[in-house]
Amino acid sequence: MTHGRGKPARRTRITVLTATVLAGGLLAATPAVAVSGGTAVPAGTHPFLARITTATKACSGALIDPSWLLTSASCLTATESGASSEAATVTVGDTVTAKVAKVVRNPGRDVVLAKLAAPATGVAPVAVGSTAPQAGETLQVAGFGRTATDWVPARPRVAPFTVAGVQGSSVAISSADGVDTCKGDAGGPAFRVSGGTAELVALSSTSWQHGCLDVTETRQGGTETRVDDLGGWIHQHIVPTPVSCAAAGAAIWTARSDGSLWRYVHSSAADGGLTWTTPNAPIGSGWTGRTLAGKGGVIWDVHRNNSAADPNPSGTLKRWVYSTSTGWSGGNDVGSGWARYLTPEYANRITVDQQNRIFMIDDQNRLKVYLWNDATGWWVNGVGDVLDTGWDRFDSITAAGDGVLYARKPTGELFRFQYDFTTSAWVERNKPVGVGWQMFSEIFSPGADILYGRGSNGTSPWTGQPGPVLRWYRHSDNTDTWAPSGPDGMGVTVGSGWSAEVHVTAAPDSCKLTG
Repeated sequence: MTHGRGKPARRTRITVLTATVLAGGLLAATPAVAVSGGTAVPAGTHPFLARITTATKACSGALIDPSWLLTSASCLTATESGASSEAATVTVGDTVTAKVAKVVRNPGRDVVLAKLAAPATGVAPVAVGSTAPQAGETLQVAGFGRTATDWVPARPRVAPFTVAGVQGSSVAISSADGVDTCKGDAGGPAFRVSGGTAELVALSSTSWQHGCLDVTETRQGGTETRVDDLGGWIHQHIVPTPVSCAAAGAAIWTARSDGSLWRYVHSSAADGGLTWTTPNAPIGSGWTGRTLAGKGGVIWDVHRNNSAADPNPSGTLKRWVYSTSTGWSGGNDVGSGWARYLTPEYANRITVDQQNRIFMIDDQNRLKVYLWNDATGWWVNGVGDVLDTGWDRFDSITAAGDGVLYARKPTGELFRFQYDFTTSAWVERNKPVGVGWQMFSEIFSPGADILYGRGSNGTSPWTGQPGPVLRWYRHSDNTDTWAPSGPDGMGVTVGSGWSAEVHVTAAPDSCKLTG
């Protein structure tokens, strides 16, 4: 089993575990460990075993779900968009081959989840155990790495190892037969067998590589990384995150061409149902500018001057607050110079997230953010903070969570971004999530990665007649999936009309992720 190709990798001693911890003498380790001895795994046996190859290395893994496998962090790393830093191919079940579409690293261990571009249908995954390995327990350790005689063996090998000791997330293993894991076994499964069923408890991490081809080391033993206690983390990333919306639903505001402002409530915003609370009358007038809903009933108005009697010039930013019980308050001027967002070119290049941060693409093509301080009644930074440059490539941005942005190119490609304001760093950048979004004149969100698109044509869900419709989408970032679409495959149609409004905006704190 090989961890690379070409000349043997230099043995690098990276870990020393003491005898008091492992009850078996000093065990040092080199990264990425096939089994030097053991037996070849017969075809059809342990189909969850995975071989992972890139242009520079090969390693092992375990299929735990038709679309997901676990392996070592030394095997696969992620780019800012979550894709594998190297094109990687996975083979499982002897015949099923797929590309790696996404990599998620565990923050505290030598473990990553890798999502396959296509599910490994017909291959039985291995169950992840929930009980820690115990000293003296026998585990089966398998992998596609080097053996004592083969650089790249035709079949994976498996051998029994005894647990010498457990400390935290590390499991020390040894073999009475003197075999070790070798280069190419990194990420390979360590599993117990009970009643003929395999249960994954750890992954191969480091080893002395005793008995491996071209290795002269006389010391032996290795270290596995536990996964039996990662069930919650695994579930968090392979199952779509649950969504919860306000009891009443998502508040959606529409500003019409006559300046009237209307407040609708989509009661089934979490699942794209057809339950709405429809107003009988508007709740405001004079809203001819750019309307943006914020959290807590805040409504931002990039004001458009209505007449000579209007004392506010176009581009004045006003901050209002609406309460269903007490009505309107506020309306103070809180900024100036925002007139560009009244133009067709910039109207969709401004948005508000669930924390009331206003994101905008400015005239220098920078992504900027403004945060309102409720305690002081003014901006945290009156000139805004620059988060990124080069955003002229996008004609629309939509906030859909805490620091979450969906950005659209004029050609319809949609990308997801997420900025962590605690660490002042991007969690995700330029992640492609869809195409064809140029059909919408406006995209808005109530939070929780839910998107509404208006301006496209379809079939009314009530009358069955063709015409302009409102479409609903929900994206799950952890699984890279969209909620099922309607019959036409373009989201779920949740309304008809919605084409005559000047702007439509949703309260961005209406819905939140609960997982």
